Amino acid sequence: MRSLLSALILSSNLLLSASAFASLDLDALREAVRARDLPRIAQMSEASAGEPLEMYPQYYWLSLQIKQIAEEDATAFLNRFPNTPLANRFREEWLKELAARQSWASFEREFSQLDSPSIELQCFKTQAALARNDSSTLSSNKSFWFSGKPVASACNPVFDALFESGALTSNDAWWRIRQAFAGDRADFARQLSARVGSPIELSAKNLAALKNAPEKQLSKLGNSRADRELRLYALELIGRKNPEQAARLIEELGDQLSVEDQRFAWQQLGLFAARRHHPSASVWLGKATLNDLDEEDQAWLLRSALRAGDWSAVEQRINALPKETREKKTYRYWLARAYETQNKTAEARAIYASLSDGFDYYGLLSQEKLGTMLQESRAPYTLNKDEMKQVAALPGVIRALRLNQQGWRVEANREWNFAMQNLSDTQLLAAAELAQKNRMYDRSIYSAERTKAIHDFTLRYPRPYQAEIDFAAKTQDLDPAWVYGLIRQESRFISDIRSSANAAGLMQLMPDTAKWVAGKMKLTDFKPSDITDVEINTQMGAYYLAYWANNFNGNAILTTAGYNAGPGNARKWRAASEMDPTIYIETIPFSETRDYVKKVLSNASHYAHYYPNSATQLSQRLQTVQPPQ
Repeated sequence: MRSLLSALILSSNLLLSASAFASLDLDALREAVRARDLPRIAQMSEASAGEPLEMYPQYYWLSLQIKQIAEEDATAFLNRFPNTPLANRFREEWLKELAARQSWASFEREFSQLDSPSIELQCFKTQAALARNDSSTLSSNKSFWFSGKPVASACNPVFDALFESGALTSNDAWWRIRQAFAGDRADFARQLSARVGSPIELSAKNLAALKNAPEKQLSKLGNSRADRELRLYALELIGRKNPEQAARLIEELGDQLSVEDQRFAWQQLGLFAARRHHPSASVWLGKATLNDLDEEDQAWLLRSALRAGDWSAVEQRINALPKETREKKTYRYWLARAYETQNKTAEARAIYASLSDGFDYYGLLSQEKLGTMLQESRAPYTLNKDEMKQVAALPGVIRALRLNQQGWRVEANREWNFAMQNLSDTQLLAAAELAQKNRMYDRSIYSAERTKAIHDFTLRYPRPYQAEIDFAAKTQDLDPAWVYGLIRQESRFISDIRSSANAAGLMQLMPDTAKWVAGKMKLTDFKPSDITDVEINTQMGAYYLAYWANNFNGNAILTTAGYNAGPGNARKWRAASEMDPTIYIETIPFSETRDYVKKVLSNASHYAHYYPNSATQLSQRLQTVQPPQ
């Protein structure tokens, strides 16, 4: 008997040539999905056969009952809609279900269609191989163990096999326990202890006592391997509250810590201190082993050296990085700065030259170092009608526009991004133009930024709502390029967007901030629902930005950082003496804020090309960061 889904897909194949069809009501589909109304979804699937979004009800019909569907239904859907983001999404769901059913032959067939399988699916793939007594790929999973962080439960049978084969040993188990404690994941460390016989020292009761009073428990620890790890964990907990006390204890413990453990303790304390801009961070890191560091830890080694002004250490630490990491723009730029500071001019200029063809933060800084600013025309690139028609006819673009029209923004973005793969520069610019005409400003920027040789800066740095934004900036005596640069990063000009934290509108105002600003501006008739109104949002956002700019004496770095992370944090991150502005930015502890400040200020430099009195050089926006008064 032919399944319902297969019948639906057959009917859609027969209707593909239809020139007219009713548009799928996505709101009705959403309600049917929420109600798990499978008969209604099936009706919608049949009614929408042949139209661009026909796959969506079919996907939900399958996904909602994935544990019951027949393999032929899943295969029919995947074959009917190949190379689409929704098929890729369903394939991942279906692979997990096949693993749960232990249908390993089917799993391996579908797995081969994935481009970037998750760790969970890679572990299921190894389980599939083990099920047919093939252990040839087992060792390739060892790296998942050494990630040091919890991974999907699908990897546990793989880890079992690695331990049974001897590829992983008890020393490897203790290494991962140590990393779990280093990340303050005591419960995970306790779970891992099963790999080493579940020593009583690592019981839930003992771990709770140590976490509650690490100083008290430290004196009670013995010499077992478990106690060694607990001693390091206690020192880490103490260091999080009182770094100086932890440093004294490491010194006082002396021979109670092996040389290896001493160096690890200094490493953990130094890295924590570096993230808090502690003045002793660099000294403590100098006593450390500096082994088994992930990329974020390696970055903080660099930042601690920058903060200390130790350019020799900056050079050494960057050159010690793995080649793949060392080649990233951040490290290349700071290596050039280290060379420049140490009078290695030729080496510095060679790196600056390699970065100077970019339009990002490091590209702009490098151009200024060389004195060769790239020209940015504000004349739009002229597209021909054929290019526009070609892109507008792409199925993924059609789906994205339809989804966006009905408010399915997340799904629209997925479709759009997927459709942009492998497009030429002119096709990307045509797509950007099409998105802008449909007020999908975020997707327009996404497409325009992907060009390699042919650029259109009016699409990369658009100015929608120009009258409202220019007026708000002028009213508060703000540089309009800065306001545009901030909005581009905050909302990508999507006026009704809301973040997970409930920030809203073009300038992403939090409800409490909006209420405070409304009071300051004496907007007596302000209502919370007004926050996404373009005129109101930009006027309130500009007032808030100007308020903190005045508090920070016009320093755009501190103001921008404060807009994102709060003014208290922006103040706290200053040093006891004057700071190079680029070092302040690079050593911002919050990765989101660090990236935000770089992008907002480089955006502003690009937007400055629209305004004769605005600074196009990034360095003109980077004022020295003064110490606290």
